[in-house]
Amino acid sequence: MRTILVNECAPGSLYQLTDPDVPNEMEFQSWVAKALACVYPRYQCLLFEGSFGYDERSYRPDLALVARDFSHWFVIEVELVSHSLEKHVLPQVRAFRYGTPALDCVSLLARELGVPSEQAHTLVEFVPRAVVVIANKRDPRWEIALGSHNIQLLAVSVFRSEKGVDAVELDGTLEVFAESLGFGIYSALDRSLRFHRMLRLPAGPVQINDPDSVLAFWTVTPADDATWVTKDIGVPGIEDGTHVQLIRTVEGRLSLRRPRPN
Repeated sequence: MRTILVNECAPGSLYQLTDPDVPNEMEFQSWVAKALACVYPRYQCLLFEGSFGYDERSYRPDLALVARDFSHWFVIEVELVSHSLEKHVLPQVRAFRYGTPALDCVSLLARELGVPSEQAHTLVEFVPRAVVVIANKRDPRWEIALGSHNIQLLAVSVFRSEKGVDAVELDGTLEVFAESLGFGIYSALDRSLRFHRMLRLPAGPVQINDPDSVLAFWTVTPADDATWVTKDIGVPGIEDGTHVQLIRTVEGRLSLRRPRPN
């Protein structure tokens, strides 16, 4: 039996692990949402049942965790390990990982986040998303199977004291594989990309892969009304007036891409 001691040894200070097989999925989902909202305050945790089409079927997740700066987000499936991995879990999460978001994803996110439909559409279509399964306990088979699809696995456990006070443990850390730094527009006259002035890049030289996967040095120049990113040598193969998205990976690599659906 796993037991947690909180503060000094006294009545009510010991929390024992509750049976992870007892809660139903809805009850367990409420604990997961509570834990995520507290552990990740820089995100908005919300109920999310938008449809994802895959293999001529439609699947719906349970939750979404959206970065408050809208740079990335997580699609979350809450599961009990008593469910079949092959028949129940994998078909769903493969849809969230590889499938096509339906229009209801946009309307649901717009409503739950309180943002315009255009912003929700940008989040769904262009902003990097990762898929996470949060289970009531860890299972090595699940970790291997999900990891092969680059899907993360976390576990939530509930502890309870003799006085009936609950404590929640979140086992694992969400990993951000990629994030959107923003959208810019190319000006051929200036040989530069114009981004929002709050672009999260330091002034000076950076290396960026252009849309044709050519790595080159660019210079970041903040101004009062915008941030300019200028290619140091040569002319980028980007047409004047083209919108591009700046992506940063977990390794810190920067790349430009013409916006297109995930």
